[in-house]
Amino acid sequence: MENVKVGVFLSDCGGQLPKILDFDAIMGYVKGIPGVVLVERSSEFWRGEGIKKILDAVKRGKVNRVVVAESVPKLGEINIAQAVEEAGLNPYLVEVVDLKNGCAWPHRETPREATEKAKAMLLAAVERVKLLEPIEKIEFPVLQSALVIGGGIAGMQAAMDLAELGFEVYLIEKEPFLGGIAARAGTFFPTDDCAICIQSSTSDVKTVTPTSRKCVYRSGISEVPNLKILTNAKVVKVEGVPGNYRVTVEKRPRYVDESKCVGCNLCIEACPVEVPDDYNAGLKTRKAVYINVPNVYPPVPVIDEDACKFHECARCVEVCPSDAINLDQKAELVSLNVGSIIVAVGFREFNPSVIKEYHYDDYPDVITHLELARMIDGFGPTGGMILRPSDRKPAKKIVMIQCVGSRDRRYNPYCSSICCMISLKHAILIKEAHPEIDVTICYIDIRTTGREHEKYYERARELGVKFVKGRPTEVFMDPETKRLIVDVEDALLNRFLELEADLVVLASAFVPAEDAGEIAEILGLELGEDGFFKEYNAKLRPTETKVKGVFICGGAVFPKDAPTSSLHAHSAAIKAAKFLLNGKIVKDQRTAVVKEEYCGDCEFCPVICPYNAISLVQTGNGHFVARVSELLCEGCGVCVGTCPLNAIELKNWRQDQMLTQIRALLSVKASKPLVLAICCSECGHAAVDSSGMAMLQYPASVRVMKVPCTGIIQVQHFLEAFKAGAQGVMVVGCKSDGCHYEVGSQIAGRKVELAKILLKEYGVEPERLEMLNVVYIEGARFAEAARRMVERLEKMGPLRLIESV
Repeated sequence: MENVKVGVFLSDCGGQLPKILDFDAIMGYVKGIPGVVLVERSSEFWRGEGIKKILDAVKRGKVNRVVVAESVPKLGEINIAQAVEEAGLNPYLVEVVDLKNGCAWPHRETPREATEKAKAMLLAAVERVKLLEPIEKIEFPVLQSALVIGGGIAGMQAAMDLAELGFEVYLIEKEPFLGGIAARAGTFFPTDDCAICIQSSTSDVKTVTPTSRKCVYRSGISEVPNLKILTNAKVVKVEGVPGNYRVTVEKRPRYVDESKCVGCNLCIEACPVEVPDDYNAGLKTRKAVYINVPNVYPPVPVIDEDACKFHECARCVEVCPSDAINLDQKAELVSLNVGSIIVAVGFREFNPSVIKEYHYDDYPDVITHLELARMIDGFGPTGGMILRPSDRKPAKKIVMIQCVGSRDRRYNPYCSSICCMISLKHAILIKEAHPEIDVTICYIDIRTTGREHEKYYERARELGVKFVKGRPTEVFMDPETKRLIVDVEDALLNRFLELEADLVVLASAFVPAEDAGEIAEILGLELGEDGFFKEYNAKLRPTETKVKGVFICGGAVFPKDAPTSSLHAHSAAIKAAKFLLNGKIVKDQRTAVVKEEYCGDCEFCPVICPYNAISLVQTGNGHFVARVSELLCEGCGVCVGTCPLNAIELKNWRQDQMLTQIRALLSVKASKPLVLAICCSECGHAAVDSSGMAMLQYPASVRVMKVPCTGIIQVQHFLEAFKAGAQGVMVVGCKSDGCHYEVGSQIAGRKVELAKILLKEYGVEPERLEMLNVVYIEGARFAEAARRMVERLEKMGPLRLIESV
């Protein structure tokens, strides 16, 4: 091992810190620490003349380890690390200490105690930096191609964006035609134009003018360079690693060759088989060979293999002028190599048949909004007429019921977010086209939260749409008139109503796509409790997942209107483009390392790793050991804290390094009981920082140790802290449901509770150990918890630790 030479550089913050801290005493103390060969003092060391002193010491070989006590540590840490790297020193051999926010300001009323704490902080930093090892960067190749799963408006938009940015893109849609749920919706708010519109292509697609929007069939999407569209196809397997995925796609037979079909529709006319048209809510029939509506892509028929008689009939083959029909076509597997994947599988309408009181399956005149949308659509089964499905007579009275299967803990407790607007849109369209139709909306709350959405509510009232505040209890049929009756209590009038209706329209909840679970399993993605895909961070990273290179957008995340779906699609495309752009992933090797000779087949770490970075590999003697992917590992250390055999370590957070730091922090005594506060490097330590920034006071006997994530902590660390002189231990981490490393804070909380039980068995008061979950702005909570802990320990008296601990 090289001869370690530590340089310590103390910033006095322009002379402000010496007003609280005894810098002469601190410098004298630091000079006496073994391994320290240089001690410098200046106003600042993260820029200007100060950083030049560090670089000079590094370049001249005076030091090969650097400790900097800086007053702006977050910004300074970045500058210092970059500078020393340019000077030839590995940036991971640098330790930065915050003497201002972490010591001087929160302890300004006890300067002598603050000085002693400063000594402890610097000693811990020196002892830690002496044990640090260089960490290098490693590169992983990234294929500059992408896969988009789902051909609704979000998937189409994301695919076009990526293709126009120059990446090779594959758009996969499981249905025979693009469009998703938007294609069935007809028009959509807030622009009241076609729901199936997408942004116009900016590529040089001849004859396609770059206007604000285009219908899909006019958009030229199929001719966008670099974009390949596969319909009637589904992803069945994904292998490989981020940046280099091997995707297997099953392309089911269409039985019509897209490259030969001329769109004459003779096959449709000749087909003798008619079946209910599910796309049009069964309100009409279609042939076994069909196109949903004229304005779809691809503009080529598909044969329904469940309805077609194939060679028993074959009339379509006989009439086809271009030999485009092949009744013997088989499914084929297509292999794709892509660097990134976007999931845009959308959502679907909840089946309200399980809500027996509304009799969706019993009464044909009880329909859903998507079925109503097909009636309103001029291309729909009724040509825009609002008819009763039971007798095809015009509907004169319509009752719409909101929140069917949503905001209902029996089915879906969440609000589906767009149902109110769909009801208002349909009510307005009906009243504008047929003013004589009576429309009533039964609601719990009308939620019109989008820009200008409130105008829909106002417009509906102006047109004469009636509103009843109440959830209907039942829909039943009058046996004499055969009309539907909606039984509802009007909460505003405080009376029961029986509303007659020719048509009852259910605003059904929107739920995850049928194959959401299957796709999540294939890609290793998480689903939320509601079954939708879970974002990496709902506030700041809403289109990312915790799997590198895999993104989500549109209704796959939660039900969304067209503008929000489009916005999500653009975001996902930009995120994917950033990931693909450089053609490589450059990553520091701050990863976990397995000591295979100790690994004991327990399988804890593969299960607990929040990033699926650990797998089990069989060795030659049949023994299974854990293997860590350097690409996937995020360096949280959760696996370290979970391993029962100490067979896994995190680089530069080894057990000896952590224990050395604990002992150093506690070796400088204080007049009050010593407390070790182990803080995660994210929200936990940020809260400690914010308490100092706000000059909130807490005892200087509270010594702070930063770790990557509280999930790395083991019960052993608590016991070692008590042995080293701590009278109490605090664990300060992220909120349990907002941990930066997903599960680390929760795991730490469970370990704290376990340790309390163990301490009690040893005769140690469990109150000497506690966990605090905070965010950055809760510095006051940390300071108050630290004060309470010290006061509690003073009342308890000194810790008498049993030797066996």
